Amino acid sequence: MAGMSAQVPGRGSVRVTALLASRAARTHRKAWAAVFAALALTSLLLGSFVLALTSTALGHPRVERYAAADLVVAGDQETRFTAKPWGGDPETARAGLTERVRVERGALDVVRKVPGVRAAVPDDVFQVGRAGQALTGRPWDAARLAPYALRDGRAPKRAGEVVMGGGARSGERVTLRVAGVDAAYTVVGVADGPRAAVYFEAARARRLAGHPGSLDAIGVIAASGVGTDELYGRVRHALDAAGVHSVGKRADGDSAKARVLTGDGRGGPEFLGVAPARAGVLELLASVAGTVVLVSLLVVSSTVVQALRQRAPEIGLLRAVGATPRQLRGAIGREVGRVAARAALVGAVAALPAYAGLRALL
Repeated sequence: MAGMSAQVPGRGSVRVTALLASRAARTHRKAWAAVFAALALTSLLLGSFVLALTSTALGHPRVERYAAADLVVAGDQETRFTAKPWGGDPETARAGLTERVRVERGALDVVRKVPGVRAAVPDDVFQVGRAGQALTGRPWDAARLAPYALRDGRAPKRAGEVVMGGGARSGERVTLRVAGVDAAYTVVGVADGPRAAVYFEAARARRLAGHPGSLDAIGVIAASGVGTDELYGRVRHALDAAGVHSVGKRADGDSAKARVLTGDGRGGPEFLGVAPARAGVLELLASVAGTVVLVSLLVVSSTVVQALRQRAPEIGLLRAVGATPRQLRGAIGREVGRVAARAALVGAVAALPAYAGLRALL
C-alpha cells in the first residue's frame, strides 16, 4: 500500500483514502451517530439565529397608514450626542426615541409649494377612549394616505361629528374621551381600515391633538409623471432651504432635521418602537449566537476526538501495514466531512421551523 501510494501519489492515495473512509463509516456507526447529532443540533441553532439576525437587520415596520403616500415627512426619531473622552477622539452615541418627535407645522406650507407635489396631507395621531377601549384619533383628511374609503355615510364636517372604523353604525351617538375629557359625537360615516380608528374634522382633530404648532407627519402624494426619487430630492432641498427641523430640545450638535421617508421607511412614523427595539434584539441575538458557536465548537470537537480515540488500535494497525499519515488524515477527514455534510443539511432544514418558533418568542 505504501509502495503504491509512493508510485501513484495522486490516484492511489485518493482511492485508499476513500476505501478507508467508507469502511470506517460503516463499522463505527454508533460513534459517528453522536457526532451527527451534535453537528445537526449545531446547524439547527446557528441556522435559526442567522435567520433571526438577518430578519431583524433587514426587516422594517409594515406600512399601513401611509401606504398610498409617495413620501412621508416626519420628525427625527434618533438622538445623537457627541463627546470627546479624555485623550481620545470625539465619539458620537446614537439612540432611538420611542416618544413621538414631531415636525414644525410650517413644513406643510413648504412641502405644498414644491413642484411635483399633488397633495400634502397633515396627520396627527392621538389617543381616544370609548367605554374602556383604546382607540386612535386622526383627522379625516389623513385617511386618504392609506387609503381608507367610506363604506357608509359621509365625511365629518363639524366638530361634533366623527367617522369610525368597522363595527360602528352611521347615525349613532358615542361618548369619546380625549385627554381626560368626555364629549358626545355623532357617527356620520363608517370607514375601511382598523376598527379602532376614529376620524375627526380637521380643525377639531388639531385641537384635540394638543400641539397646534406641530404635526406628527405629512403624507406627500406625487403629481402624475413625477417619480419618487425626483420628488424626494425636491422635498429634501426645500425643507433644508427653509430650515425645517424636528420639534423639541436636542443635544448640542444634533441638528435633528425633518426626515423625508420613502418605500419601507414610511412605516417608521407608524411604529415608533421598532427602531429602538431593533438594536436591543440584534445585540441579544448576536451575544446568544456567539455563545452557541463557542459551546458548539467545544461539544463537536470533543465528540469527534472521542470517536477517534475509540479507534486508536485500528489506526495503529493501519499504520503498521503501511498506511501513510496523509492517507489516514484524508480518511478521517472524509469521514467527518460526510457526517458533517448530512448533519448540516438536516439542521438547515430544521432551522426553518426553529426560526419560526424563535420569531414568535421575540
